[in-house]
Amino acid sequence: MSIQIGDNNKIKNSSIGHQYGSNRGEKESKEKKTFFEKHPALFSFIISILAGFILLFSFWKSVIILIESLFK
Repeated sequence: MSIQIGDNNKIKNSSIGHQYGSNRGEKESKEKKTFFEKHPALFSFIISILAGFILLFSFWKSVIILIESLFK
């Protein structure tokens, strides 16, 4: 690093703050995110559709009756 104070100040090979990757043409390491990490709203929507579909089945009536009988 060379710094000259006065006219025609020059700063070479210096770093200010944090450097997370080098600027010398090397590829930065990027974390690969899964589909569900990239699109959490879509994932939530799909899960809610699946849960709603499962709740449509008729065997839930017997489960509800069983739970209600526990509290009577």
